Amino acid sequence: MENILECAKLYEKLINKDYVFTVENDIKFTIHFTAENFYHLLGLEKLTDVVQLKNKQPARVYKQILSETIKSGTIQKSNLYHLIENRIKNFEHIKDFLNYEKSNKIIIDFNARKLPFKTKLHNTKFMLYKHIDTTYLHLTIGNKRILYPETFIVEYGSQYISGQKMLDILSIDVIEK
Repeated sequence: MENILECAKLYEKLINKDYVFTVENDIKFTIHFTAENFYHLLGLEKLTDVVQLKNKQPARVYKQILSETIKSGTIQKSNLYHLIENRIKNFEHIKDFLNYEKSNKIIIDFNARKLPFKTKLHNTKFMLYKHIDTTYLHLTIGNKRILYPETFIVEYGSQYISGQKMLDILSIDVIEK
């Protein structure tokens, strides 16, 4: 994807649907995307030098990006844009995590202690991942009384999946709301 507006438009197609995952070992769970999740999936909290993002509710930021009140150019001019640039470029693949034909493995009970570095993924319950050439894309599912799309990670190694318990996805059902 070229810019954050394209990401927001793609994300709009994910909202108002439940994604019901059935995984081996009789594990079943549902995630639901909301406007609030977009902010963290793209890592917009990292752009501390963008005035239009400061002290704003994540859902409002998402709506302002969609309406172009916050412009893609504003985001790209951030001195910290390099921290989220790969997320934006690869965000089109987020829909693949929700398509059974393109996503067939999931990490269950993600264990952050197995990572070779400290992480903020303390609420991560599940992690979907996709390997494209030398790039690993990860969609983390957090658990705070409900399951929610937590963040989208782009890495150039398998450190997030190494040593984790992986199971096969048996089906992904999409329920329109």
